[in-house]
Amino acid sequence: MAGIGEAASIASFVSLSFQLFDGCIKGFVLLSAAQELGSRGDVFACQLEWEHYCLHKWARSVGLFNDPPELNVSNPALVQNTLANLEQLLTNAAKLKEHYGLDVTVTDEEIREVHTPNRLFHYFLVKTKPQFINDTAKVYARRNNAWKKIKWGAIDSDRLRLLLKDIRYFNKRLLGVLHPLDQELNCKDGNTVLRSIVAQSPDKALLDAMSGPLDMADAAVAAAARLRHKGLLLELIGLPSHGPSATSQRIESTGRVSTTHHKASQLKSAKDLQHSPDLLSLCQGHVSAKVSREVAQYDGNPVIVEWKEVASAVESKLKYRITKVAAFLTEMKSPAFHSLACFGFLKAPRSGRYAYLFSPPKSLSPTFSMWSLTELLCLASQRPSLNSRLGIAVALAETVLQLHTTGWLHKGIRADNILVFKSGTEQWNSEDDLSSAYLGGYEYARADNPLETTEAPSSQLHSELYRHPRSLGQGRAFFNKRFDLYSLGCVLLEVAFWLPLPTILLQRLRTQSDEKYTRSSTLSSLAILAPRDDAEYYSMVKERQRFLEERGSGSIRAELEFRMGHVYNKLVMDCLHVGTVSTNSADEEFDDSLDIQETIVSTLRNLLEVL
Repeated sequence: MAGIGEAASIASFVSLSFQLFDGCIKGFVLLSAAQELGSRGDVFACQLEWEHYCLHKWARSVGLFNDPPELNVSNPALVQNTLANLEQLLTNAAKLKEHYGLDVTVTDEEIREVHTPNRLFHYFLVKTKPQFINDTAKVYARRNNAWKKIKWGAIDSDRLRLLLKDIRYFNKRLLGVLHPLDQELNCKDGNTVLRSIVAQSPDKALLDAMSGPLDMADAAVAAAARLRHKGLLLELIGLPSHGPSATSQRIESTGRVSTTHHKASQLKSAKDLQHSPDLLSLCQGHVSAKVSREVAQYDGNPVIVEWKEVASAVESKLKYRITKVAAFLTEMKSPAFHSLACFGFLKAPRSGRYAYLFSPPKSLSPTFSMWSLTELLCLASQRPSLNSRLGIAVALAETVLQLHTTGWLHKGIRADNILVFKSGTEQWNSEDDLSSAYLGGYEYARADNPLETTEAPSSQLHSELYRHPRSLGQGRAFFNKRFDLYSLGCVLLEVAFWLPLPTILLQRLRTQSDEKYTRSSTLSSLAILAPRDDAEYYSMVKERQRFLEERGSGSIRAELEFRMGHVYNKLVMDCLHVGTVSTNSADEEFDDSLDIQETIVSTLRNLLEVL
């Protein structure tokens, strides 16, 4: 009998919680669709929509959308009580007026659809998580009475913020009853969704409206949002043509900071970033066309100089973009961007070359050395641990993900643009930590926008080996995120073998064409290789993709899996195979590269944590 009573009690909890949840959804829909919200409408609606989505995620986690519904929590009584309070908060007009001073009036018009396509945040949220609107529609379909639209009377910003704070309190209370693993999954899902919306944001107004949800997001997502905000402000990132365009204009009129209002002052501060070449002291005493990066002194302080070639024919167009790019780079201050701190740029008077100026890491002593990953790979004494190598992989993958979230393409991901620093003048050894690696080489970086002016890629030796096959030749495709991912895969391959990419590829080329090389030759036993002549170099470029895709004994893939395991091997191959086959326009519009990158970053972190 006790078992029967307990089962009946559980069924009662599930049934009532199910009804209360439906009431909460009704409240969210009514408030989101409320008329006459005034100038604060879109900001409030964005934060309200996010709380609605958080409740939806929770309900899916506990089983309320199962058929039949379930309530898989350890404290159903607490859940029932919390849902009851939240429902009253969202649907009781008298309490809204009593507790928050908010005047809500029910109209004669009925809500006939549960989405609000005129709001950008909702548009991108539904685009990212279509199940959200489908589930909300199911709740609407099973209602037992009409949902009448409401409109606001008296509006008070402080009272609206208090209402949101209380809604958030009850949502957090519900989240607290989940198993820790489910809580972690909910958190990761929220970060993924916000990252996707940030990456698609067509204007800074939407990012302003998202301030509430972004306050609860991972610091890396929030940092990417700030950088994208800066890029939009500087007009470095173009506006996509899709989505409800009227929303941006309406949000712009909300009284929050507008792009037009700040444009002049922001561009003025960007121009102030141009520095005098007279204060720059180079180690070799003059600007050399052969040097792309060097340690120098600027006004008596150490500085990292990255030179940029600008042809005179396009200088009039590019010099303005250099100014804006410098201003953009100064905003990469978050630890999630493993990049050096840029403080401006200059133009060398004699050579005409431009240079971005970066401060060295603050942790260094006054005397330090700078090494590229290419140099370390060729250093015989350097045999770093697996932990150090995975640390480099995590830093690089996370930075590329952050750049792509902001709407930026790097275009130069390769070993010589990955930098590590060491205090003092001693040589590197295997015990040194290499995980504090920095991604440099932004001279050809640009916005991920088909209308953006593009420049010819680097002509440095072996740079073609890191470039996606579809980005080579006269008929090359327009550069996109997937091409950066391919370059990332090439570097991850080098990190795994701890050998330069040319050595890895030449070993395969010579094994198949030279009798002196046999299949018993292993990459670990080889010295650093270089092409014998131009013909061998171009053969290596031509055969590169075939070598990377080969399977079986002696292949690069088999050796990679032996050294690093199946999981790491899959990550590298995902990078190297993404976008290798031309797709139609419909497929190109669907960009899943951020999802792929988030998987890469989280998987690499997990590998590093268990070692």
